[in-house]
Amino acid sequence: MNPKKLACPKYWKEGIRELSASDPILAKIIQRNKEIKLYSHQDPFLTLLRAIVSQQISSLAAKKLSAKILFLISLENCASTGNLRDISDASVFLASKSSFKRLGLSQAKYSCITEVAASLKNNKYYWKNIDSFSDHEILSELMRIKGIGMWTGQMFLIFHLMRPNVFPQTDLGLLKSIRQNYSLNDYASVREQLPYLKKKWDPWNSIAAWYLWCDIDPVPFVY
Repeated sequence: MNPKKLACPKYWKEGIRELSASDPILAKIIQRNKEIKLYSHQDPFLTLLRAIVSQQISSLAAKKLSAKILFLISLENCASTGNLRDISDASVFLASKSSFKRLGLSQAKYSCITEVAASLKNNKYYWKNIDSFSDHEILSELMRIKGIGMWTGQMFLIFHLMRPNVFPQTDLGLLKSIRQNYSLNDYASVREQLPYLKKKWDPWNSIAAWYLWCDIDPVPFVY
C-alpha cells in the first residue's frame, strides 16, 4: 500500500471545546479519551473497503478481515512492481480480484468493492474533486453503488473526508455507548433521545460519535 501521511482535522480543538461546554456527559467522555484523535488515511478506496468489509459483522471480525485484505494488497503490489509506491490500491485490487475473494469476502461485498475500485479508476475527475461536493451529494453518489448504504457512506464522510457534522444514528456501537453513558434503560429510549442529542452536538456530531466509539473500544476502528 502507498504510505500516506495521517491527517487530523483542523477543526478538532474548536469542536472539543464547544462540545465540552454544551454537554457535561460528553465532556467527561472526551476527557477520558482525549489522547485519541480522529485521523484520515487519505485513501478513499481503503476507507470504503474497510467500511464495506465491516457491514453486518462484529468490529473484531471486521478488523481481522480488513487486516488480511490490506496485507494481501501490499503483497500483490510488491510482487507486481517491486515496491509499494508505483500503483494505487484500487488498481491492485482490480488486477488480483480472485485472490481477495478467497480471504472470506462474501460475493456481495466482493462485487461492491470491485465496483468501487472500478469507479476510482474510471471516474478520476470526480474522486479528485470529491471534497467540493456536499455531504448529501456525496452520499447520493456513493449509494448508487449496489452494497453501499447510508452507514457506509457516513463512514466515508467521517473517516476519509473528515466532515465535522455527520450523525451515524444506525451505528450499533454508537447506540451502545449512548445507552451506557447517558444511563438509558433500553435502545428504544436511546432512539428517542437521538434528535435531541444530534441538535445538542451540532455542528460537531462527527467528533461526538468518535469519542463515544472510543469510550467502548480502547482501540477504535479507523476506516
